[in-house]
Amino acid sequence: MNQARISVCALALSLLFPVSALAGVTLKAINTHSYEKSLYEAAAKQQIENGAPVDKQAFSVKSDDKVLGNILAGQGFNANDDNVCFVSWAAPDGKIQNLVPTIGFDNWEAEVCAGTRAVGVLADDKDSIKLAVIYDAQSPNASAVESVIFSVNTATGTFTPDNALTAKLGSQGAATLQALKTLYRASH
Repeated sequence: MNQARISVCALALSLLFPVSALAGVTLKAINTHSYEKSLYEAAAKQQIENGAPVDKQAFSVKSDDKVLGNILAGQGFNANDDNVCFVSWAAPDGKIQNLVPTIGFDNWEAEVCAGTRAVGVLADDKDSIKLAVIYDAQSPNASAVESVIFSVNTATGTFTPDNALTAKLGSQGAATLQALKTLYRASH
């Protein structure tokens, strides 16, 4: 009898809240072949030579079954031939809209990029999605794990670095998305 009630309740809830309404934000791996040339060209405009996507670190970002865009982690070389990393954002139509140099530039200019560990969803707020990219970085004296956080506006699909959140959490050494999520929750 109780099993029947549970089944009826589950059916009623599924009718009231379709799976797509509960889906939230999802990342789906994408093939980067079609982005190679445009990523190379966009990287060159940022003084990154031989810019290319990182294998298995490119995803289509969906919110409630609506594709907002594609996040692609990339790597290349700076003028000193040091390994550097970047993140790019492509609109749903495939055009690169934004390329953000990360490890090897700005706050991380003293480091070289030893690799991209992970790309994932950090948080899903009503108006903004927080995406994180976790890197292995190296300086002449040490190795570190660095995170860079981005915001995606769910209404417009606009992709921007979240400099304040990156400054707060990025150098805390979170080696996994789960560890970074724990830090994020503790900071809010």
